[in-house]
Amino acid sequence: MAKNRDISEDILVIGDKVDVVSSDGQVYRSMVEDRLDDGPFLVSVPHRKGRYMYVSQNDVIYLVFYRESGRYIVQMRVLALEKRGAIRYMWLQQETKAERNQRREAYRLAATVAVVVYEYDSNFTSADLNNPDIVDPGSVLKVLETVASRDISIKGIALSSKKVYTIGDEYFLGMDLDNTSEVIGGSVRIKRTPSITLRAVVRRCIPLNNTKINHVGLSFLDEIKTVNEKIARYVLIEQQRQIKSKRGFN
Repeated sequence: MAKNRDISEDILVIGDKVDVVSSDGQVYRSMVEDRLDDGPFLVSVPHRKGRYMYVSQNDVIYLVFYRESGRYIVQMRVLALEKRGAIRYMWLQQETKAERNQRREAYRLAATVAVVVYEYDSNFTSADLNNPDIVDPGSVLKVLETVASRDISIKGIALSSKKVYTIGDEYFLGMDLDNTSEVIGGSVRIKRTPSITLRAVVRRCIPLNNTKINHVGLSFLDEIKTVNEKIARYVLIEQQRQIKSKRGFN
């Protein structure tokens, strides 16, 4: 078994108390019991009111742990399950580097924005893709999906997706801030080319309760003045519109 190491900010160690986020989005409390050298972690299967969390081999789950610097989340895969007496355990293989959930540095607006997720290509920068000479980023990048946002800020965006995203992976995102999109049968369609495109990195991918939809959080990586100004303007105008709507103004 592994020896317990000094606690590092982004390293999960034996004895850590953790929040376990199950495949159906439920959150349970548990603890890291052991580790095989620098390999799989042994974590007790958590339970609530006498009922164990439902988990099976190859499930993807998330462990959340805490340090003085903040809250960290790491993606795990269930390698095996075992029972020792009356206690159930699971062996978990770490699949991503632990990422710190940053304290929000910007106001997040609940808003539905159509987002095209493009495969990241290092041959292009966001400045290239926002060049008017490139009429459609989809002509030079592979389109992975078009989805709706849950919220947006000048720092990042949260999406609803059926796909599982890996923390730390990068993508290009095309966003329809002109609201020309429509939702048909659960599918999102943009009627014209996204108004801005920028590079982003996955910070979290959490399954929502009792659905096949994942809550995917991405942070924007680019500092392009004109793009940032467009996002800030959209957030401000949409926030004002929502306030007026709640007050009963047209």
